[in-house]
Amino acid sequence: MTFDVVDPGDDWSEDERQIQVRRMTMYSAKAIAVAREVSRKYILFRDLKEVLAAFDRVYQLSRELGIPQGVLLTGPPGTSKTSVADYFARSLPPSSNIVDGFGSLYLRLRPGSSASFIVSQLLNAVRHPFTNVRPERVASMRDIACEAMQQKGTRIVFVDEAQCIGLRGKNRPTEDRDSPAANLLREMMDRAGVALVLLADHRLQNLEHVDKGLADRVSVRMTLAHFGNDAVWAAFLGEFARVKAIDLTLLTQAAVRSATYTATGGCRRAVKRLVSEAVLVAADADAHEVTPAHFRLAFQRTNGPGNVLPNPYAGA
Repeated sequence: MTFDVVDPGDDWSEDERQIQVRRMTMYSAKAIAVAREVSRKYILFRDLKEVLAAFDRVYQLSRELGIPQGVLLTGPPGTSKTSVADYFARSLPPSSNIVDGFGSLYLRLRPGSSASFIVSQLLNAVRHPFTNVRPERVASMRDIACEAMQQKGTRIVFVDEAQCIGLRGKNRPTEDRDSPAANLLREMMDRAGVALVLLADHRLQNLEHVDKGLADRVSVRMTLAHFGNDAVWAAFLGEFARVKAIDLTLLTQAAVRSATYTATGGCRRAVKRLVSEAVLVAADADAHEVTPAHFRLAFQRTNGPGNVLPNPYAGA
C-alpha cells in the first residue's frame, strides 16, 4: 500500500498554539529543526484522494455550469478537512485567467456568523482595502466582493467551520430554515460563479434543515473519519519511517502501532502532535532514533498531568 503527500491533521487550535509556545521554550533549536521536518511530512491516503478529486471537479466546472455546484465535507476535528483544502489551494497550477493566489479563497466562520461577517471575510480574502461591512450595506459590499472574485478569476471558495451557519451564539442550533448567512453563500455562488466547499463537523450533515436552496447547490456530500486500527493505519504510520532527519522505524512495529492508536484514537491531528513531540524529546537527547521511552515521555507532555488514559507506551 503506497501513499502520496498531504497534511495528516488540521490547522492549529488554541491547544495547539499553547503546545507550540511550550515547545519553543522547552527544546533546543536543533530539536525544533528536526521536528519541523517530521511535522511537514504529508501523507495522502485514499479518502483524501477522493476528496481532492471532488474539489477539482467543482473547481473545473465552476464557470461552465449555469449554477455552480458545491461540496459538503464533514468529519470530526483532526480528520484533515482544513489541511486537504489548503493542499488543494497550494496545488493549483498557474493560469492566464486567474490572478496568482486567488484561484481559491478560504473563509473561517464562527457561531452566529452574520451575512455582514461573511462579506467582510470575502473582502479581506480578495484584499479589498475596506472590509468593515455595516448591516445596511451588506448587499452593496457583497456585490463588490463578487465583482472582485470575477476579476481575479476565483473559482472556488472554502468555508471552514461551516456548521456555524446553523448555529447561534454559544453553539446553540438555530431554528431558522432560511438564515441570512446561508442566503449570502448561495448568492455568492450565483453572482460570482464560484464553487463552494463547506468544511464542517457532524452538525451540518443535514444541510437541508439549514437551507434548502443552498443544499440543492451543494450536491456532493463526503465524510472523513478517524483511522481504524487496520492495514491503512499501519501504512499511514509506516510513512513516518521514511523521514530522513531521524529514525522512526519503530512505528512499523506492531506493539508501537497499537500503542499509538490507543494514544490517539486514529486522529491524524493527535498523531502529528504526538510524533512531533517524541522527535523533539529524542533530538534534544542527541538520539539518532526515536524509542518507546521517547514516546512515553511525549505522551505525558502532550496529554498533561490530568489525563485519565494510562500511558500506552509503558509496556511497548
